[in-house]
Amino acid sequence: MVSTTAAAVVGDGGGLDLGELVARAAAGDRAAESALCLRFAPAVRVFARRRLRASEAVEEFAQDVMLVLIEALRGGKVADPERLGGFVLGICRNLALDRVRQNQRRDALWQQHGVALEALVSAPPEPTSYEFIHLEDCLSQLSQKSRELVRLAYVDACGAEEIAVRLGTTAVNARVMRHRTLHALRSCMSRRISWEAIE
Repeated sequence: MVSTTAAAVVGDGGGLDLGELVARAAAGDRAAESALCLRFAPAVRVFARRRLRASEAVEEFAQDVMLVLIEALRGGKVADPERLGGFVLGICRNLALDRVRQNQRRDALWQQHGVALEALVSAPPEPTSYEFIHLEDCLSQLSQKSRELVRLAYVDACGAEEIAVRLGTTAVNARVMRHRTLHALRSCMSRRISWEAIE
């Protein structure tokens, strides 16, 4: 049985056949991808608004869902186009569950290390160290995508799957990118700051 949300989406034909759109999207038709995203976006936003307050968070969630959908379409993972509404709803539920797990993980870490973090927050700021300046210099030499990967992995504590969704790639590629980025940072940190090397 298809849920009311999925049924509403599937029922909104817009004069275009879902099967044809899915087939075209799998073949690399970007226009078909856009048509499918436009068709499902309203239902995805309804799903998100029931769980998120900020409009920015709703739009970010919708974009994440569409990224996963596009990856599935390009990978030929949609076996039954007529049930695509339920497929999208499954993506919504999985991403929502991932967010809950991430929040639970943060809460657990805060309960475990919160006292130490509060001490750091209340402590007066220390002068910027040479190592910090060196790290900033090395980060500035990375590509924008690599810097975003560092932020997602080590600031937002995202796993490889969520990083892949955010960057529009696969989990395997996300892991490879993280490994290469860390290697590049280590190599950069082993040398002098870029402007010091200029004679």
